[in-house]
Amino acid sequence: MGTANNLEFQIRPSEQKIMPPPTLALLHGFLGFSHRGPIEYFRGVGQMLRRMDIAYLIPEVPPAGTVAERAEALARQLFRSNASVFALIAHSMGGLDARYLITHLDPDRRIKSLLTIATPHHGSPLASWFLESYSPIPIWVRCIGSRGLRELTPEVRAAMPIPDREDVAYSSYAGCRPPDELTFLLRSYGRIILEDNDGMVPVSSAQWGKFRGVIRADHVEFIGWNLGLPNARSTRPFNHIDFWVQVVAEAMAGAKGKISVGGSNGSE
Repeated sequence: MGTANNLEFQIRPSEQKIMPPPTLALLHGFLGFSHRGPIEYFRGVGQMLRRMDIAYLIPEVPPAGTVAERAEALARQLFRSNASVFALIAHSMGGLDARYLITHLDPDRRIKSLLTIATPHHGSPLASWFLESYSPIPIWVRCIGSRGLRELTPEVRAAMPIPDREDVAYSSYAGCRPPDELTFLLRSYGRIILEDNDGMVPVSSAQWGKFRGVIRADHVEFIGWNLGLPNARSTRPFNHIDFWVQVVAEAMAGAKGKISVGGSNGSE
């Protein structure tokens, strides 16, 4: 026993505050969705998470909205839940939405990690081409989503920086396939980008925070849509479920690490 001037207290394990595990949120990209009938944006990932007994959300945001509009929709959906801590995994434009949400719309600091996959953090030349091309698909995309598309250009991304928050662990993956491994549609888009890319986003643009590496996959393979023919030489089909098991573990560990250390800097 300590004296009155040197009291010692011991907290028994049963009295320690046990923090619940983070709630995982998966964030879709430009023109994306949660699901449409039986069609899932993150194909098979929800089933995998249920098998792993991980609490998760897949919020739906305006598919062609601006970053701010999509982030505001995220805030409304995530923060009405009782979850005290979130770990976010975002595909494509979803990573920009998440960064805006973290910096501007999370006053209670409930988000502790963000892992982005193929996010155009520094924009993509493909978005600039879509805004100028008179091909049928770019014209259609401009008709339904020119404001959101414009925010994916390198020029706008450079003009609208989103600072990181020190108490959040940021990490990222990029995808890359050589042109001859891309599917027909992505091959034509990938050739517009004059550097290594996944058919839509340059490898250099996808890097943010702790860069975890370049994966041999195209932009849509990451979410389970293997549109090319099976080919062992090019490791197709890409095993996206194994990849997601890994990134879920990394995102959850990042959030738990920030809970345990408080406000240390997770951005690199």
